[in-house]
Amino acid sequence: MAQLEQLLSAGEAARKPDADFARQLRDIELTERLSDAALEQLAAHLDASSQTALALSLLADKSQFLDAPAAEQPVATAPDDAAQQHLLTQARAYVAETLPRLPNLLATRTINRYDDSPQVLQKNAWPVHAGLHAVDSSSREISVGAERENQPANEGSMMWKREIGLISGGEFGSTLGMIMGDAAQGRVAWSHWEQGGSGLVAVFHYAVPKSASHFEIIGSLKREATQEARATLGSRVASIGVQPNISSANSTIVHARPGYHGSLWLDAQTGAILRITIEADPKDSGLFKSTGIVVQYATVPIGNGMFVCPVRSLAVSVAASDVHDENAPTEWLNETLFTGYHRFASTTEILPADVPK
Repeated sequence: MAQLEQLLSAGEAARKPDADFARQLRDIELTERLSDAALEQLAAHLDASSQTALALSLLADKSQFLDAPAAEQPVATAPDDAAQQHLLTQARAYVAETLPRLPNLLATRTINRYDDSPQVLQKNAWPVHAGLHAVDSSSREISVGAERENQPANEGSMMWKREIGLISGGEFGSTLGMIMGDAAQGRVAWSHWEQGGSGLVAVFHYAVPKSASHFEIIGSLKREATQEARATLGSRVASIGVQPNISSANSTIVHARPGYHGSLWLDAQTGAILRITIEADPKDSGLFKSTGIVVQYATVPIGNGMFVCPVRSLAVSVAASDVHDENAPTEWLNETLFTGYHRFASTTEILPADVPK
């Protein structure tokens, strides 16, 4: 974080051109998570519509799989083994009992898509890969019940057939259920405390071996006239995938089930899961260098109640360098926002017969 702050300060002082500054940020890989508060502070002096501001925001998104800087972690004693097991037991009960009882709420889901498809950067120049850039944005009202029933998005689902590009889902329960079930046969270990909005948040790291994994990656292979396979990505249980803009006659679907790892953020008082990450093990991912999902949950007031609901998710995928089509994207990032939660309900008023309507 300190190095990033110094780089931004130096770039601003030197009045570096926006495109050059953005390109420099795209080449950076962070080793610590860039929090929303830190991002806001770093971007305070940038033009919100600039390429530099977008590159910084995407850099923060890609860092969400990392731990927070040690300086941002509260000084608190790690819980003993019994307390850790109690937290995990609460989390399992939350996934098994509380989530399925979530009312059939309505919400607005907005998906902002980014990829590194070739761009023409200068007039009359050839298109080149120049990093992630905005591709499109869509927004629609969704039903929590329908989302829960229709996910994950496999290659036969309406979601898979309807969408082109990176597809993600499972925020309303299927992903959490998969992690808790698989991790019981893997490894879960205490990591550290973080400060949440209403108190301490317990962070556990977990790892699931390939033998216990239910994280299914669906690879869609486009076959050229030379019979070479060009790769795009899909997934099933954790619902992350790239649906290519190619006809089924020119493609074939292949499946893999990699091991995976990530982190769980648990409310220390209730065991509610506030944040998760999933990263597929690269050695098992075949055609892809990396694949990951981040989901953030928050307490949302709806009517007279308070509910823990997903508010933001990120899906990130990078193709292996030796299998991609040079004219296709090699990196994808989706930001999904859930806003405007409300109940599906109607109101009825009963009037006496002698009252004018």
